[in-house]
This record gives sequence, C-alpha cells and structure tokens, in this order.
Amino acid sequence: MQDIGNVLEKARNEKQIGLEQASRETNIARRYLEALETGMYEVFPGEPYIIGFLRNYAEYLGLNPNECVALYKQTKIQETAVPPEKLIPQRQFTVPRGVFIGAGILVFLIALFFIAKIVISKIGTAIKDRPVQPTGQTEIIEKKENASYTLSQEVFEKRLFKGDVVMLPLGGKEYQLKVEKTAPELYLATDIGTQIIALGQSLVLDLNGDVTADVKISVEDIDTSDESKGALVEILTTGFSEPVSPEVPAIKIPDQVAQPETAKYKVLFDAGSAYPVTLNATFRSYCLFRYEQDRANRDERYYQKSEQLTVQANNGIRIWASNGNAVKMQIIAGGKTIDIEVSRPGEVIVKDLKWIKDDESGRYAFVVMDVD
Repeated sequence: MQDIGNVLEKARNEKQIGLEQASRETNIARRYLEALETGMYEVFPGEPYIIGFLRNYAEYLGLNPNECVALYKQTKIQETAVPPEKLIPQRQFTVPRGVFIGAGILVFLIALFFIAKIVISKIGTAIKDRPVQPTGQTEIIEKKENASYTLSQEVFEKRLFKGDVVMLPLGGKEYQLKVEKTAPELYLATDIGTQIIALGQSLVLDLNGDVTADVKISVEDIDTSDESKGALVEILTTGFSEPVSPEVPAIKIPDQVAQPETAKYKVLFDAGSAYPVTLNATFRSYCLFRYEQDRANRDERYYQKSEQLTVQANNGIRIWASNGNAVKMQIIAGGKTIDIEVSRPGEVIVKDLKWIKDDESGRYAFVVMDVD
C-alpha cells in the first residue's frame, strides 16, 4: 500500500514545484505541506485541519482528493498503535438469570441463619437463667406440686418428694405415709411416728397395731445432699416376711400396772413380736446428748433449746444425756405414743430403751432400763 506522503511528494516533484511555490499558490504554510508529505501530523491543530489541507493540496497537485483522504485514513490506521484488548476478540459475558436467583436465595439463607442464631442465643440465655430442676443419671426429675397416692397394687414404686403423701387402706381405714424429708435420709411421718430410712435400707411397719407387718418400705435412690431430687421409694404390701424378732434377753415380764417403782426397768408396752420403734426427743434447754441405735450406729452432739431429734431402731436405743430434765422424749411404736420422763433436773442419765422377751409367754415387752 502506498504512503500518502510519498504520493504527494512524487506528484509535486513530477510537476517540478518546490514547497515554497506550492505554499504561496495554495496559501498553506510550508510546514503543513512538509508535514503532509512526511507524515508529521502532530503539527496540525487537529484532524479536520489535516483532512482540509490534504484535499486542497491534492487538488493543487492534480490528484483525486477523496482517494487521497481515503489513503491517509488507511495509513493512519496502520500507524496507530492498537491496544491489545482491541486486537483480542471480546466476548460479552452475560450472567444467566438463574445465577441472580441463586445469589438471592443464598443471601436470604445467610440472613435467615444469622437471625436464627440470634434467636437461639436469646432462648439459650433464657433457659440458662431459668432455675433448672436437678436431674438424675437415668431419669428427669421434675417436681412442681405435692402429690397424693393411694396404694392399690402390691408393688408401688415412685420418686417421692417432700410433702408427698401415700395412703394405705387397711381394714376399712386409711393410714398415711407423708414425706417430711428426703435428705440425707427419707423421713416418713406415719400414724406410729416418724420413720427414718437410709439409702439401701428397708423397713417393715405394723401400722394398725395388730402385730402383723403391713408394709415394707425400701429406699432405692436418694441424694444425701440435695433434697430437691427426692427419693426413689418402693413399697410392698405383700410378698415379704415379717422382721425376725431381735435377740433380746429372756426375762419374766411383771404386770405393767403392778410394777413397783424400784424395778430396774419399766415396761412401756408389750406385743406378740418385736418391731421397729421411733424415739422423738425435744430439748427444753442446752444439753449434750448421745444415742446408739441397735448397738451399731452412734451419734453425739450438743442440742439447743427447741431442737428436735428423731431416732429409729429395730431392737433398741441407748441414750446418754448431760441433763436428763433438759430433754422430753416420746416412744412411738405399734400405733402407740408414750411420753417418757427420765430424770430430775441436772441429773446425768444413761438408759436403754429396748425389747425384752418373756420365755414363758413368748411375748415381747418394750422397756426403759437404767444402765449402771
């Protein structure tokens, strides 16, 4: 392809026209004519000047102005540096409509996740701040209000809480077992006194005083430090043996009414068999008190005025008090409650409250006996 500058210069030389002459005759400054022939287009104020001067100069030299302008444009295009991105075919990227829909769903799910997280966090805080009922290892323990049960089956098993009541129908009468405490041991208020049962222990009771065992109560689970967890209790009304009578010394039991004041013991009551008894002690004033249950369990401490103590035993209880008159005691057994006055003011006492057996009649008596 011919260069437009060469075409112009060749035509001028063929006509033997110098640049000065051409400048005078075309009224175009020499420097612009030289620029058209040499391709120094930067000297022109703008593209219209180049096109205008080129047309006039081409006509002056006898050339076709339109062809010269076209040749100039082709030359200009070739000489102009093309940006790399213009040389590479550009592919129009159109985002599919589904992408916008998917992005919208994703934004919605993310927002929903954070909202759910905030809600769950608030719920968790509320649950954490709310008092929670203690739970056992294998069961949920929840206690809202006192419950009342009536034994209608041979085996009764429930978790009982303080204030719960179990009613036992016997011979047309109902006998009440009321839970007083469930820690550290189970305390049951009954018609024959408060009964205390520790974890893993069982107790057989004669509630109606007919010298026949009526119920067997066992504590299967209890938290000795947390009363709110209650106690898992099993109560049997049949299918158990009466407690074996304790080994008590054989002794002739004198008639209770005619018993002299000088006797070494005092008969409180008698029965066909020995059964558990309960000692209730109420302290009138400051006293050091010691007791021993069934020759095994022993405890001792100082008691203040108005304090109370309940001790239960199968065979007997030995008591020791620094001031016998400072404590008032009751024995509850077989449906009977008997007050015991043990001594004069300021007197130290040591006494046995226990069952003894009459070999002749085979009956048992519960007595108060001085210990030397």
